[in-house]
Amino acid sequence: MELKRGKERRRKENKNLHRSMAWCFAGLVLLLVAAGIIQPDKKTSDEENRVLTTFPKPGIETIKNKEYMTALEDYSSDQFVLRDLWIRLKVRCDLLIGKREFNGVYLGKKKYLMQIPVGMDEKNTEENLEAMNRFRQANSDLKMNALIVPNAAYIMKDYLPLGAPVRDQGEDMKYIKKQLSGGIGLIDITETLRKHADEGIYYKTDHHWTSRGAAYGFGAAAKQLEIEGAVSDYKIHTVATDFSGTLASKSGYHKAKDTVEVYQPENVEYQYLVSDSDNEERRPTIYDRRALEEKDKYQVFFGGNHAIVDIVTTNDNQRRLLIFKDSYANCFVPFLIPYYSEIIMIDARYYYENVHTLVENKAITDVLFLYNMDTFLNDNSLADVLTGE
Repeated sequence: MELKRGKERRRKENKNLHRSMAWCFAGLVLLLVAAGIIQPDKKTSDEENRVLTTFPKPGIETIKNKEYMTALEDYSSDQFVLRDLWIRLKVRCDLLIGKREFNGVYLGKKKYLMQIPVGMDEKNTEENLEAMNRFRQANSDLKMNALIVPNAAYIMKDYLPLGAPVRDQGEDMKYIKKQLSGGIGLIDITETLRKHADEGIYYKTDHHWTSRGAAYGFGAAAKQLEIEGAVSDYKIHTVATDFSGTLASKSGYHKAKDTVEVYQPENVEYQYLVSDSDNEERRPTIYDRRALEEKDKYQVFFGGNHAIVDIVTTNDNQRRLLIFKDSYANCFVPFLIPYYSEIIMIDARYYYENVHTLVENKAITDVLFLYNMDTFLNDNSLADVLTGE
């Protein structure tokens, strides 16, 4: 009898416990919903370094084609209460179970984050290469080179998680070389970067190469660019020690910080003025110190990306270089400045003018296509700007 009463008491206690847990869970859900309603929408996420989705406006067409529901799901995900905290907790849990890939980013040795190179978009790559060849044919008197920079995951294979697959960008380089016309030289700096892979040539938290990596790249490319007397001695200025870049934001892993450095060539006297499509006022520096107070400190180089940047120097050799580029060029171009009379950088993602007119009006003598491999194989904005009328 006593045993029966004990079982009955435990059954009631368990029932009360389950009921209490259910009420607590329901209360927590209601609390989160209420907090979500009260909390004003965030426009950006510092943690992820991106713009967040705002509340979508419903419309008959968007409701019919389900775009509204998709947008509403994105909004709910982006504006979820304590979202950054949940992301960090998820990353920690994933680390505990041995996971080393987060949202398309590998966590490698020594806290290196490396973006997983995506496959080649064959259509876009073919369009880029064909447009480059046609541009060469239309400007056969110009010296043209392409510098396609391999990404960190390919160069730093020894830092990858054990067994992590990575695309063979060496084969991609061979394909590009085969498809380019003889009038465009392909500068392959793969082996140079591999020799210095342990020296911090890529950021740990960002998808770009560092100024150190760009310096080695410049040293390897100078001969083919026909730069005579290129210096190899630099005064190095550390401008930031707390940089947390795009890959930290994308992966949610924030255990590493990067140093941002600026290289100044020694024993070279030169001056220049720079302007861009967002600031036509000429200024005597390509560096934007305001970026050092922001999250994306890589923007210290030129203040980020612009449709066009124009650099006029005191060098009177009459060499005028036109660069078609992505953001990898931003920390590379500083090494080029002393050796040209003028350098014009075009970011094809934002440029909509006629480049053939620009070549003629600016009396361009040299052309450089400078991209990281991942961008070159997938973004076809270069083809658009080269073929535009």
